[in-house]
Amino acid sequence: MTLRVLIADDEAPARRKLVRFLGEHDDVEVVAEASNGVDAVDFIVQTQPDVVFLDVQMPDLDGIGVAEALLAQESPPRVVFATAFDAYAVKAFELSALDYLLKPYDRARFERTLERARQAVERPAAVRDDLAALLREIRHDERYARRVLVSADGRSSFVPVSEIVRIEADGNNATLYTRRGTFTLRATMDSLESRLDPEKFARVHRSHLVNIDEIAEINAWFHGDYKLRLRDGCELTWSRRYAAKRPDLLK
Repeated sequence: MTLRVLIADDEAPARRKLVRFLGEHDDVEVVAEASNGVDAVDFIVQTQPDVVFLDVQMPDLDGIGVAEALLAQESPPRVVFATAFDAYAVKAFELSALDYLLKPYDRARFERTLERARQAVERPAAVRDDLAALLREIRHDERYARRVLVSADGRSSFVPVSEIVRIEADGNNATLYTRRGTFTLRATMDSLESRLDPEKFARVHRSHLVNIDEIAEINAWFHGDYKLRLRDGCELTWSRRYAAKRPDLLK
């Protein structure tokens, strides 16, 4: 089995070191290199690597932000973090991550990490759950997302969650309706719901999430369902199944 690897590090010497070490293994293919976090997310979506060697400190979007963006993927890659400092983060990586490389690392340490990566890829596991646990450990004071990474015209950008009006399922994707336009995101509704603060967003249907502040009217409908009218005029059905989970909004 060929192990497909992506490298994301803003320092060229660090990338070259990883490329050199990885190049000594016939069963490893470096599918892409990124020098910042935003490009890393784009390349990960394009190449679908098995493992990402991810620097923690990067411009535009740091390694933790990249990992947060990966939570939206159906099958996120395994992540190996690299860091030159931050003892707290290293402790969290030891608890929750596939592995970490503390810079400067030697060849022996790298080889142990690569072997762990091979074993992890060959052994099916709940990668998203592991990654989510890691991020909860690191960002213990930031349980819910404050922004969502979206792609448009081949480039990625952030949308603050406060600008999201509603989210609608679209097959394997989700459509974000925001104050600045509409964006398509490859993510499930369940994964998005888990990342959004329930005090600000409500799941009203298996295909719809809404910003609570954007609800203008709630009217009783048939068989326990409700009709919602949003401030932009959009009307949605709030199914009784999901209404029963949010009695706080019906008081």
